[in-house]
Amino acid sequence: MALMQPDDDARVTPALDAETRLRRLSTAAVFGGCVLIVAVLYWTQAVLIPIALAILLSFLLGPAVRGFERVGFGRVGSVVVVVVLAFGLLAGVGFGLFTQITRLADDLPGYRSNIRAKVVDFQGATSGGLIENLQRAVEDVVTAIERGEAQRAARRGLASGSKDQPVPVVMQSESVLWQIPTLLEGLASAGLVLVLVIFMLLDRRELRDRLIRLIGYGRLAVTTRAFDEAAARIGRYLIAQSLLNAGFGVVIGVGLYVLGVPYALLWGFLAAVLRFIPYVGPLLGAAMPVALALAAFSGWSIPLQVMALFALCELVVNAIVEPLVYGQSAGVSQVALLAAIAFWTWLWGPIGLVLATPLTVCVVVLSKNVPELQFLYVLLADEPVLELDVRLYQRLLAADDEEALELVAAYRRERSDGDPHDDLLLPVLVRTGLDRANARLSADEEQRMHRAARRLLATMAKEMARNEPAPTEPSRDEDDASLPLVIACPASGTGASLALRALAQGLGREPVRVEALWSGAGSLDVLASVEGSRPVAVCIAALPPRGEVAARYLCRRLRRQFPTLPLVVLAVSAGDEPTPVAPLIAAGASAVVDSLGAARAEILSLVTSAPAERLAG
Repeated sequence: MALMQPDDDARVTPALDAETRLRRLSTAAVFGGCVLIVAVLYWTQAVLIPIALAILLSFLLGPAVRGFERVGFGRVGSVVVVVVLAFGLLAGVGFGLFTQITRLADDLPGYRSNIRAKVVDFQGATSGGLIENLQRAVEDVVTAIERGEAQRAARRGLASGSKDQPVPVVMQSESVLWQIPTLLEGLASAGLVLVLVIFMLLDRRELRDRLIRLIGYGRLAVTTRAFDEAAARIGRYLIAQSLLNAGFGVVIGVGLYVLGVPYALLWGFLAAVLRFIPYVGPLLGAAMPVALALAAFSGWSIPLQVMALFALCELVVNAIVEPLVYGQSAGVSQVALLAAIAFWTWLWGPIGLVLATPLTVCVVVLSKNVPELQFLYVLLADEPVLELDVRLYQRLLAADDEEALELVAAYRRERSDGDPHDDLLLPVLVRTGLDRANARLSADEEQRMHRAARRLLATMAKEMARNEPAPTEPSRDEDDASLPLVIACPASGTGASLALRALAQGLGREPVRVEALWSGAGSLDVLASVEGSRPVAVCIAALPPRGEVAARYLCRRLRRQFPTLPLVVLAVSAGDEPTPVAPLIAAGASAVVDSLGAARAEILSLVTSAPAERLAG
């Protein structure tokens, strides 16, 4: 036999090694594919950026083109009118911005006196530490500006041909001619974008059909749904965000113009563009005009008014305008969007900053409809990826009772008509039993989970008592012997016992008395308890993985000794598996339910319909 062992290992090990190698190869292939995609995106940006910009502009201009078509301009006429208006507006804004940037560069040296005055104010307010270092930095900036101005004046004096100094020969390393290729490259890219936008708008239906034939001909329903969702999300979100940010920029520009801040058009445009960056963009958009106001005005009134203008506009937009304008979000979580903005900006520069949101939305929509890319949807989408009961289980497993209570409170806010015992507690108990049976939980961890569930039950009982209206009649005594008695017994395990405790809590204000047996009670204990107390019904809790078998055995024992006793079995299934009703009915169960709510309703029905003199046996 010892000689056969190496052959057996030789038969088993290669299969395991092949599976391990395949898994490693699959991971390496995914990583290598991602690296290759990033490299292609980087090295082909000269081609991909104009295409991406053209697609973005097509999404933005598409509704306007369709509007002109409905008016009667025709497809070609509508495209020509919209493209001319859009690019004419962009050209006008670009020329105005270029003019203001040029003037700003010429006017910066004239602000040094105001900067010095601000530095003196800071010196009078504090000394030492961070602010003093900031003062020295500002003084260094002012000195550098003055030194540059002096050098330019000296060069102008030398160039004027003074007789007492020789005229130096200046060899310019760069000429305007060297700028021509860069200028031509920018103009070529702009022309390519313009041409692509025109033809994409003209042939948008044909392009859609070709894409469907290429990637989704065999799955028309999925492809159509993906296209419609992408168009709806990208188009609606980008149009709403563009209009909102444009309005924000107009208000900021007009406000700065009224306050007398120089180059209001430039700051309004930057405020509108930078607002596409969540959280950080508005701060960057406000920092530059505030800094210019500090440098351009001698007092502190105008800079403070500029700060107040940005704060007021941002507050109004965030609190009032955005909830009204955004009927639906882009479907991307804020953290994922910030990470995507950083990635696309690193990859494509400022153009990537503009394209980050639509490109990320396209990735989210694609990953939602392609099963192989579901991991991207989990990482990027703003929809919850864990059910509430799974999150509660994870928090209880981590011994975080505070967040567990917050999850229960959130459930009550979102579903005021729901039952947290059924929707939260029962799944937690089922998952605990399954994980323990599969050795994913130790015995100590299982006990800790049950203790946490008890604490959660006690807190939920207090919360229910606090939220319920005060009774108009005196509250009943739960130990009143005149009330109908229901014995609740767990089929097996502490989890079933906790489920019955939740059942008793739900029946707390009903005209019924519930006596719950301990989790270690055997069939003989249950039979003795029923024989001695004569209940109107028995409720048996059966939780997976072994509860259903134990419940069948207990039903058969009870049915043989008490033929007319109603037996209600709370049989909770694991996952999507159906509750095994037929075997339990065959074993003697009167009713099989799968939730605490249904168990309460069944028990109350038995209590109200049973004669007062009916006893077991």
